[in-house]
Amino acid sequence: MKFNKTILIILLFVVAALALNFVMGGFAFDMSLLMYAKPTRWQGLISPYYYAVLVILGINIVLSVSLALLNGFTGLFTMGHAGFMAIGAYTSASIVTFMLPTAPFFVQMIVGSLCAGTIAALIGFLIGVSSLRLNGDYLGMVTLGFSEIIRIMLLNIDAVGGARGMTDIPQYTNLGSVLLLAVIVILFIKRIRDGRLGRAMLAIKENEMAANMMGINPLAIKVKAFVISSFIAGVAGSFFAHSEGYLSTQTFTFVKSFEVIAMNVIGGLGSLSGAILGAGILTVLPEALRKVQDITGIDLRMIIYALTMILIMILRPQGLMGNREWKWLSSK
Repeated sequence: MKFNKTILIILLFVVAALALNFVMGGFAFDMSLLMYAKPTRWQGLISPYYYAVLVILGINIVLSVSLALLNGFTGLFTMGHAGFMAIGAYTSASIVTFMLPTAPFFVQMIVGSLCAGTIAALIGFLIGVSSLRLNGDYLGMVTLGFSEIIRIMLLNIDAVGGARGMTDIPQYTNLGSVLLLAVIVILFIKRIRDGRLGRAMLAIKENEMAANMMGINPLAIKVKAFVISSFIAGVAGSFFAHSEGYLSTQTFTFVKSFEVIAMNVIGGLGSLSGAILGAGILTVLPEALRKVQDITGIDLRMIIYALTMILIMILRPQGLMGNREWKWLSSK
């Protein structure tokens, strides 16, 4: 009996997610731990701080992989990912807090995430249709402008906290659910890359005029990529909101967009594995460097962080992975 490899990998990661929560939750096995329970300060084998870092790492991997669909595979330089993440975060938090406060956590998670992704995708579609005829730096500036417009609008809506931020958001996101989301998104993007849509995206990236002459509609393909990427960024925002329990528009500035772009560039544009590796490095490195601050008494984290990125770009301008993929993510 043959199993579909994608389904098998997802099942293996479900088991891994359960095992992680079993170990980190103090060996208190409970199926509910998979989706929403977190280890408290005195439970588990790692501290809540490291647990939170791993959750953020998973969310950043989702963001980085979703942006790879645009920057890496379609050749679109966009700087608005933080805006779509903000839309997803505030949408999910508002729906769960105001409309589904007493619903079961699983209903809150599914409805909140789907609504977050759908609203982000809808706005992504409107932005894409109006701006994807542009290319290069022009497209980057337009998407950056849209991202800032979204942030400023949220900043001035009192219903979602305004400048104070949104508080008391139900916290049901944990390491197990984030790990499962990351695996599903990675395999989903891999299937797109290896399919007809992915080949059309790569053709547009290589030569848009030649792709058009071969019967590919560049605008339609770009809009599809933009909508899919926006949907995933919205879902990532939803998971972020229900992990932190608090939202502030200062989290979703253009710096966040640049951070996600840097993950792709460091890992290697055009490489799904590179997007994952870049997210891992740029998420873990600043936290790992806190030990340097403890030893020296001087906050050198950002200096070492910046020097590391500069050295990678000098020594590996194509990124750490270049166009290569890990075996389990390579095309057949």
